[in-house]
Amino acid sequence: MNTNITEIQEVWKKALPIISKSVSQIFYDVFIASLEPISISDNKLVLIAPYESCKKSINKSYKPIIEKAVMQFNPYIEGIQIITTSDVDSFVDAPKSIIAEESPVVEEEKKPSSKDYYTSFEESYSFDNFVIGGSNKAAFVAAKTVAENPGIQHNPLFIYGGVGLGKTHIMHAIGNYIKSHSPKKKIIYMTSENFTNDYIDSIKNNNSNDMNRQFRNKYRNLDVLMIDDIQFISGKPSTQEALFHLFNELYQAKKQIVFTSDCHPKKIDNIDERLTSRFQSGLTVDISSPDLETRIAILRKKAYNKKFEVSSEVLNYIAECINTNIRELEGALSKVIYYCTLNNVKANNLDIVNNALKDDIDISGPITMSSILKCVSDYFNVEQKDIIGKKKTKNIAEARQIAIYLISDLISVPLVSIGDFMGGRDHSTIIHARDKISDLITTDYKFANYIKDLTELIKKK
Repeated sequence: MNTNITEIQEVWKKALPIISKSVSQIFYDVFIASLEPISISDNKLVLIAPYESCKKSINKSYKPIIEKAVMQFNPYIEGIQIITTSDVDSFVDAPKSIIAEESPVVEEEKKPSSKDYYTSFEESYSFDNFVIGGSNKAAFVAAKTVAENPGIQHNPLFIYGGVGLGKTHIMHAIGNYIKSHSPKKKIIYMTSENFTNDYIDSIKNNNSNDMNRQFRNKYRNLDVLMIDDIQFISGKPSTQEALFHLFNELYQAKKQIVFTSDCHPKKIDNIDERLTSRFQSGLTVDISSPDLETRIAILRKKAYNKKFEVSSEVLNYIAECINTNIRELEGALSKVIYYCTLNNVKANNLDIVNNALKDDIDISGPITMSSILKCVSDYFNVEQKDIIGKKKTKNIAEARQIAIYLISDLISVPLVSIGDFMGGRDHSTIIHARDKISDLITTDYKFANYIKDLTELIKKK
């Protein structure tokens, strides 16, 4: 039959309002609105879909609805046929001139280069300067694997944990690594809020397909998609629907997907179960609060990077007092360095730290290695620096051994951390001191009283 493109488009334009009443708004926005009519062949209206999953979804669930709508406006149409842009060349009945001139989906347009997709990654966030500890090792190894071979292993990668524990650092490290080693890869990193806003912008004007097409083309051509704080799509069904279909498209194409969240996927409220299932279909790893050793290592590395000398005693004290997250830990060190620079003093004693962080730490707070050392120092009238130093006079050696015993008895700290705190002594020395005092308090009344008095003092403070 002879039907020009104007008549075909008129039929489609009249059918769209009817179709929109029979499907969900999100499905209409993402899929139906993306279809373009190009011809009538064998009494079927031929529609171009932008990608294969769109074609499959419509054929599976919505084809009868569309056929019923278009048949009302042209008595010669008996059904529809959906093809994708890759089918056009083999579709002999589709008038090529119409496709080239009338259909913006398949008309030749400037393809974005990999540079157009790059997010601005913070250069200081890399795998090399990420301090690894027991709390984050699994996440680090998984992220490094993803960066080295995107889309091959751990897809999707879902990293969850509290605020300030290094999730964003890892995301930027992945981005920087891929940019450096695979510059042709198309990669986007964004927050879930930015993704939501991007989607909303794409559907503001329901009378135009331009923004919808721009949204689809932007994301479906990616090699790596990374979305931070994905929990904030909670309660946003349209955004979730768009992400669900985008996820399927990228996953089927073996493109890498990475999410972060402040909680496990199962604990994100008001979210489609299909998305929760997708989030957990790859590898889910957590980052927890860093242990004392990791906190000390982080502070030492940050101090080194700032080229500012900070004593081990001060680093240990800060690490003991601030055990919430890395962001607060680094902020505390920055305050100490600023205070020392401003007052032209060295960061080598606890009074300096207490003055610099008077609003951040509770000096009378939990028992720490530093608070135990101070009590022992005051009790025996021995300088703290001598206790952790190399002197071996009897009174100093006894104070040192008692401090080691009390630390191991009153707080849960690895032996290697105690050794590091006590002047860099090895774990065998720490074990010897602990066991010696443990034996003495059962046989020597004097040492039993020392420990009793000091334990009471430490707990009171």
